[in-house]
Amino acid sequence: MARIRKAIARDRGELESCFAELQRFEREMEPNRAEPEAIARQYVDELLADCATHRGAVYIAEAPDRVIGFACVLAEMPSSDLLEQHREHAYVTDLYVRERHRGEGVGLELMQAAEAHALANGASRIRVGVLAANDIAHRLYRKLGYRDYEVVLEKVLAAE
Repeated sequence: MARIRKAIARDRGELESCFAELQRFEREMEPNRAEPEAIARQYVDELLADCATHRGAVYIAEAPDRVIGFACVLAEMPSSDLLEQHREHAYVTDLYVRERHRGEGVGLELMQAAEAHALANGASRIRVGVLAANDIAHRLYRKLGYRDYEVVLEKVLAAE
């Protein structure tokens, strides 16, 4: 069983490493993802800044010998979509579990920590984005009670 805790400054290297692994994993499904090593430091910088701005937190899943995953949640995310009746929500920006620990319930525990953080910070709704091809994550989110809210389609119009 993993130990879930809030990230601290000394977790920075492991957080960047987990993000790079997540990015490589997602690049297999979506080739438009940026090169992981080129953006890991900046991405984590922006993630931590967003946490400070939006009452967020990064949660770390730890096995006895190392970090095995993380989740980031932003508790205050206003929507600018005038069509929405309920525009305030929390948002899970990232969820990642290292490959050898998948299927052990770590993702579930990280999501429960993210949801508890959102609720404790006043959120009544929470959203999470998922790549269309990531069936495993989609199943986890549905198991947790999430439903498809909005689907964004993309078409490449010209070679880049």
